[in-house]
Amino acid sequence: MLKVGVIGTGGMGGRHVRNLYSQTPAQVVAVMDVDAARVQEVADSVGGCAAYTDTNALINDPNVEAVVIASPDPFHKAAALACIAAGKPTLCEKPLAMNTVEAKEVLDAEVAGGKRLLQLAFMREYDPAHLAVKAVADSGKIGDLLMFRGLHTNLALPHARTAEDVIGNSSVHDIHSARWLMQQEVTQVYSQVVPSDPTRPETCRLLLTHMRFANGGLGLIEVNAEAGYGYQVNVELTGSAGTTSTPRPAAALVKTVGQEWLEIEPNWLVRFEVAYIAEVQAWVQSVIDGRPTGPSTWDGYAAMVVVDACVASFKSGEPQAVPELKRPFLYD
Repeated sequence: MLKVGVIGTGGMGGRHVRNLYSQTPAQVVAVMDVDAARVQEVADSVGGCAAYTDTNALINDPNVEAVVIASPDPFHKAAALACIAAGKPTLCEKPLAMNTVEAKEVLDAEVAGGKRLLQLAFMREYDPAHLAVKAVADSGKIGDLLMFRGLHTNLALPHARTAEDVIGNSSVHDIHSARWLMQQEVTQVYSQVVPSDPTRPETCRLLLTHMRFANGGLGLIEVNAEAGYGYQVNVELTGSAGTTSTPRPAAALVKTVGQEWLEIEPNWLVRFEVAYIAEVQAWVQSVIDGRPTGPSTWDGYAAMVVVDACVASFKSGEPQAVPELKRPFLYD
């Protein structure tokens, strides 16, 4: 039985702990969080595993064979580097790091070790709706892929988010989906923002990113950070012989007097509940089999390169070229 340690026991980390404990053959043997009371509560919920308040203590625990990183974003890089140094397979939540320079450090460390250890938690690759679109695209039924469209909505938060946060924390998922579904690297972006507060231009209510791909294809990503009505993620691909788009996730159709409506999920934990389970199941099995699958460190790095280009475009108000990337042989 694979023995797993989980770093971070907040909303995402707590979900990973529950899914590992109840939905996989793995054993959660350690959890870590700076909140001592919280980490002990989570440890008790899985039978009383080890509880740490120090990241390196968990990673270096000889009883921990594999690690899930679900700590706040600024701590991903250090934890990922420590896991690589310890030689432990790792599922790392996005983003891989806070910028391209940091992400490249992680990529270089893994390449230097000569072995894939990290999987990035781009869970949409395990979402049935996205997989249905991927299957159609790969079948050739809609011909050559010409365009990617992504729509991503969130409920409003009590405080305004910055454009950099919306790009790096939310749109990074859409950027990965675009690369994954189009099977092309992004070569140019143009990001524009409608601010939450007109007196604070760094804030973001609505983000629109135009993209150009290496094959000449186009992309359009819309992220509404303050939609107010619910959480949605939809994609559409346009091909030379047709289109395909994500089917509606299972939801009850309600008809009342003069009305017909579908419920909309409140957040990503509900919308991608099935995907999160499938993701950890696939990751655990890949570690047991010794055959890495799923989004790689390269995917995490490539997404951050595009994120940084989007941020630069937003700040300059001009289209931004995305540096050409050369993928290391390790990820072929």
